[in-house]
Amino acid sequence: MIESDTLSQSEAARFDFLQGLRLRNYEKHVASLVERYSTSDSCGTDQERKRVGDLISNDVLYQFACGIQRHAQVMGWAEAGRVVERYSEVFEEIFAEQSECESDLLGLDDSLEVPDYYTAHDVNNRDDIHLNPGGYWGNALVGPVYELGGALYRTNWRNNHSYSRPGSLIAFAQDAPNDEYRRILDMGCSFGASAMAYRLAYPDADRIVGIDLSEAALRWAHHIAESRELEVAFEQRNALSTGYEDGSFDLVTGFLLLHEVPSSELVGLFQEVYRILDEGGHVRFMDVPPYSALSAERAYLQSFDAWGNGEAHWDGFLATDLKALLEDVGFSEVRDGPLSFEEVEFKGLAALMRTSEFRPENRWVTCAEKWEAR
Repeated sequence: MIESDTLSQSEAARFDFLQGLRLRNYEKHVASLVERYSTSDSCGTDQERKRVGDLISNDVLYQFACGIQRHAQVMGWAEAGRVVERYSEVFEEIFAEQSECESDLLGLDDSLEVPDYYTAHDVNNRDDIHLNPGGYWGNALVGPVYELGGALYRTNWRNNHSYSRPGSLIAFAQDAPNDEYRRILDMGCSFGASAMAYRLAYPDADRIVGIDLSEAALRWAHHIAESRELEVAFEQRNALSTGYEDGSFDLVTGFLLLHEVPSSELVGLFQEVYRILDEGGHVRFMDVPPYSALSAERAYLQSFDAWGNGEAHWDGFLATDLKALLEDVGFSEVRDGPLSFEEVEFKGLAALMRTSEFRPENRWVTCAEKWEAR
């Protein structure tokens, strides 16, 4: 972990500048855009979204806010990468010790085939996801890079990413239907924040597992879980073909996973969830609200991430009817809606619209139950 007081004065000054730039952009420019284009609370049609998109895209303030947001994102990862490189020997030693000490809480699979969609985000010939060079898989030190850059991403860089837990994750974990779950699977866990939130919410669960495609992300998740003394297993597996036995879990969850998967793969992912979920089990995914839940103006502002945050599958996901897909797979009691949570100090993420003070449906939960036909 790189503490803020170990950074040089110039490094800290650059992080403060980038955080201040983001906050100013959110509080002044983005707030003005939201006010200017909050003309309707009703859901917009595709035709309406195109019409307002043509209008908003020519707004100089929109172009200005987008430019600041995207470039601040790129510069943030660059600054985090430079700092982490200075400490690279420390992190390499941490990961080397992991390899030497076998643990049933970290299961890596160097034979796992990584799907093409995961490595083909080539925005700038760097395999970006979130505009971060190397994405989640191409940089062995992506964990500590996200520890610094992710906290900047959340406009709270001095507290580190893993220790500035978003209120939405705690609320999401505590909002599951049952008071007790014995076996919980967190799909696409990346650096483990959601899986660790579930361990805090269900301390008596027999096993909580986070799976991801990225070895580097899982190594960092394991390191953070150990430092926080949280018993969470992290395993390198593909969410579309996990390899678990039928009925292995009574809760399957995912945080900000679905918009990273091509919409054409979502049916296969839900079929895999159905297979590994036990009778009476629950599935819960938290992501951003679909275009169908937003006015035409807000839907267009939401679409910024497709270009401004390196989200290759953003538009396809937000145009998909997840509830219909879950029902087609066989799930029952399918429902969705905004998650209610308090996060007073949070100012926003990479999106123009993903800010709690600007939009009540900041996080959107889609959930269902598995009951075999009787």
